Amino acid sequence: MSQVMEHINRLADAIGPRPATTDAEAEAAEYIESVFRAYSLDVERQEFDSPRSDARAHIVYGALIIASAVLSIWWSLPALALAIVVAAVVWLDLGMRFSLARFLGQGPSQNIIARHVPKARRNERLQRVVIVAHYDTAKPSFLSSPGVVRHASMVVKLMQWVPVALVVWLALTSLPFAETWKPWTGYFAILVAGFWLLPFSAGVQREVLGHATDGANDNASGVAAMLAVMQATVPESAEGRAYAPTRRGAEAVMAAGGFDDDVVLDYRPMTPVAADTQMLMPLDDLDADDDGWPSAEPAPAPRIPLDDGWDDQGPVGYVEPTPAYTAPIDLSGPLDRGDAWDDIEPVDGQGSFDLGDAPEAARVDDGARADESAPQEDASEEEWSRAGRSRSRRERRESDEEGHGLRDWLGIGRGFDVRRAGKQIGSWENLDNDDDEFGFKAGSAGGDITGSLDPSEIAARIRRQVTDGVDRALAEKEIWFVATGAGEPGGYGMRALLDAYGSELKGAAIINIDTVGAGAVSYITHEGVTRRLHADRRLVSQAKRTVREQEMSVRGRERMGATGDAVVALTRGFRVMSVMAFDINDRLPNWHWHTDTVEAVSVDTVEQAVDFVTALVRGL
Repeated sequence: MSQVMEHINRLADAIGPRPATTDAEAEAAEYIESVFRAYSLDVERQEFDSPRSDARAHIVYGALIIASAVLSIWWSLPALALAIVVAAVVWLDLGMRFSLARFLGQGPSQNIIARHVPKARRNERLQRVVIVAHYDTAKPSFLSSPGVVRHASMVVKLMQWVPVALVVWLALTSLPFAETWKPWTGYFAILVAGFWLLPFSAGVQREVLGHATDGANDNASGVAAMLAVMQATVPESAEGRAYAPTRRGAEAVMAAGGFDDDVVLDYRPMTPVAADTQMLMPLDDLDADDDGWPSAEPAPAPRIPLDDGWDDQGPVGYVEPTPAYTAPIDLSGPLDRGDAWDDIEPVDGQGSFDLGDAPEAARVDDGARADESAPQEDASEEEWSRAGRSRSRRERRESDEEGHGLRDWLGIGRGFDVRRAGKQIGSWENLDNDDDEFGFKAGSAGGDITGSLDPSEIAARIRRQVTDGVDRALAEKEIWFVATGAGEPGGYGMRALLDAYGSELKGAAIINIDTVGAGAVSYITHEGVTRRLHADRRLVSQAKRTVREQEMSVRGRERMGATGDAVVALTRGFRVMSVMAFDINDRLPNWHWHTDTVEAVSVDTVEQAVDFVTALVRGL
């Protein structure tokens, strides 16, 4: 069994129904907190008071609206005043701004907040991402039955506009010319207000006869998905999040049989070699002066021991050998090739050699020594330096002509404009664009890769090398995981979170995971109760990009007519987007109904939601 199903079974089966402000809800909070602490996160329990249910408020609203209609049969003005007050309160309640439920019985609830805060580098500002899922469950009513719930949006709109229509009618009947219409004006007002008998009856059913659902899909699946996203983006221990390399000596590395990726070797300075042990350097390794010509000073010669002993001036029996050569070697003369070096005879302090029948590769090209710009042997030091600089410029030109200059190494032409190219590239995402008019200048270092690879492949390879071993979700983002309580009565867990941390979360990206246990995973572009609220545009754009790049079967859709954590945050101007799963009838499967059990949950759907949210977080 996967860990996702373990979390769902623990919440929906072992704990069972979890109405807001109950002991079962508190037990679920303790379980979620234990999972957070197992990953060594910074965990906080935020306690607050919440209404036990929003059904009580609906009962009061329905009773007052019907009472104002009945009262209008005899007294128009008092009925009109009462209808205006009730209509205003209903609008504020459905708009998530005020609720009468706060005064109709409250209880204790809690949010469990876990923070993953990576170590930020100097002058680096971490992006804050908040993953939210509520863990309480609701009591069903006939309005949430599968046959009626599809019309939830229309029901909410009637709950909003019927009180307004009643106010308009009562205002009209309170005029002097309408006095003769009574009592028929009152009967019609009762007919208009009669719609509120549905919310009134549903509230009574929920409070008196209702039993909370197991909440496997709504919303144990969302909590399990949030915990799975945490496992995919956060190391299991604090050591994994510290990013502090372990210092080890060479002995520990050799004993381990190799080098670890995070090992930092401790090198000691090399002990200087004694002068007596230095050997004569080959001619090819003679130091070069600043003018690029070989130095005329020989390397230090070794001291050859003859016998033992010391005198007042130093060790006895040591002789200093004559330096091999004291001037640049002239290879213009012939070298007699023999079986021994005994045939070599110095000519005026210089070596004169005859290559004879040496192999062609060993011969010196006459053009190499026929340099007319070379100074004579008795030239001054300034002439030698000037000749060296001229020779260096000539060699650079020849190197460019052979295709090994700096521009060729970078892979650019002489007309390449760095500023214009940078503006056209813009970001890493544009480097793999096949329509790039100049391509990616990968250079010729390390071999000719442009001949066999497409520029987009070169860009992708370099981008992988640059970002290899760097997890953006950990290195660049501060992630909060929030399990909210009291979500069903009207998102009071989210309200408490924003009341306490609104200033910190004002620019954060909030992703609400709700009811992802069955159906097709979707991201919500618009949602709300009385108003059509647009989800954060940057989150929606990133969701579209994630779906396209990851080739996921996830699409955007709207959801209207229901409250939730995301609606609370959207009404306050925060950056929010929800992730949910819908069936073929555009309904949330088993939402607020008795069939919301573990058996109706699809682990594949939950894991798809996990993959989508994880990729979304990494792409932000």
